[in-house]
Amino acid sequence: MQNTATPNEKTLNILHLSDLHREPGNPISNKVLLSTLMRDRDNYTSNEDPRIPAPNFVIVSGDIVQGVKHDTADAKVLLKRQYDEATTFLNTVADEFVDGDKDRVVIVPGNHDVSDEVFRRSTKRREVHPDARRALVGQLFRPNSKFRWSWEEFALYEIDDPTVYDERLTAFCEFYEAFYEGKRHYGKESTRQLDFFDYPDYGIAVVGFSSCYNNDLLNRQGAIHPDCIAEADTWLRDISLSREPIRVAVWHHNTEGSPTASDYMDSEILQNLIDIGFSLGFHGHQHRPAFLDIKFRHVQERRMTVISAGTLCGGAAFRHGRAYNIIEIDPTARSGRLHLREMQNDKLDMPIFGPRSLPPNRTSFIDFTFDSPPQPFARLDRTTMLLNNAQTLYNTGEFQAAADILAPLAINDADPLARRLLLECYKQLHDVSAVVDNFDPPEGPAETIALMDALWELGLRPRLAEVLKLPVVCGATDSSVIEMRNKYAVKVRI
Repeated sequence: MQNTATPNEKTLNILHLSDLHREPGNPISNKVLLSTLMRDRDNYTSNEDPRIPAPNFVIVSGDIVQGVKHDTADAKVLLKRQYDEATTFLNTVADEFVDGDKDRVVIVPGNHDVSDEVFRRSTKRREVHPDARRALVGQLFRPNSKFRWSWEEFALYEIDDPTVYDERLTAFCEFYEAFYEGKRHYGKESTRQLDFFDYPDYGIAVVGFSSCYNNDLLNRQGAIHPDCIAEADTWLRDISLSREPIRVAVWHHNTEGSPTASDYMDSEILQNLIDIGFSLGFHGHQHRPAFLDIKFRHVQERRMTVISAGTLCGGAAFRHGRAYNIIEIDPTARSGRLHLREMQNDKLDMPIFGPRSLPPNRTSFIDFTFDSPPQPFARLDRTTMLLNNAQTLYNTGEFQAAADILAPLAINDADPLARRLLLECYKQLHDVSAVVDNFDPPEGPAETIALMDALWELGLRPRLAEVLKLPVVCGATDSSVIEMRNKYAVKVRI
């Protein structure tokens, strides 16, 4: 196992895998695939120019398994075997590339993770009567339609059990929970199909979205449920009360396609992601690498840098081989470097990965910059919002939670209201050590009295004697401070 980077390093280095399509019948086994990835890492970290840092994060942007058609015998059993193989592979990836820290592995589902067997159980076939054709066609192409057309059978289907339909990602959800050893969960309901990864030490926050809302084998379009985008917005707003991380989104589907294709996500969804402040996006699905800068202007112009990975184990797009990405990200400088790693040979069961340029670029890497986190709208301002939250916690008796919010404002920002309320929290908690740690030297009568009491209670007599000689104490005009000064002057014999 190779040691990876620590949170103290300047950049984070992402191993971006996509479209694994794991299944026992794939020409390349887990053992061989892992060997080739590790051998390639040895090359790009040691032998190539420029050298690439070893990854310390992993993003897997969907299509974990190949999937099983509904009319296959033992479809559930075969799907479970595929996920077992994927679990074995990703467990070893976590061990080898991020020292087994699965919180640094972000996984999202793809359209191949949608169970066709479950989807078909949620539908029934509808006869199309001649006098109802026009009405049915109108309903077929409505957003969120419950009707599906099968060109293969030349037949119309209707989703008559929405509860079963919402279980299309159940196998993925079970795999997800097992991979994260019960510490993370993925919602089966389409309104809850996302997960949050917060990395304050690295200055980023990642949201893993499902872009399989209403997706199935008879409706191949990609989409993210609006409720998931709204929930991500709420989570990011909460984080931005105390810091401004780079916002990163991960999903599966690409956002453009040929005129005859429909198997991609509406690009307007990217506008929503840009609008709530995402600066970077990672996806897969199209089986070819890509780099895009997507701009959107509403109140202010913002852009989102979007990076696509090729397929690791599926059929590659025209003029491309199986591939993956390494991305270096510097959150402080708002800059990055994309490295494309592609198969250099034609032996699918024993690939050799190496550098390749991404046209029209001629070098083996692309340098890029990305937008800073958005400035919050009318922060209220930020300090006021935090003070309001802390006051609410204080009023409900949650003194430690209030203190955790107030301490940075009181100490780092020297906000007088925050200092006053923080002192009251420590009094309620009877935390005399915290009083000494945060209010020495004191400012004002209340802090002075509290500090003198705390120093006496902790037995810090020499420091108490020094505090009694401070101008704020010996020159005090407040009667309460004078009384406490005289009391402790006798006790320490000044």
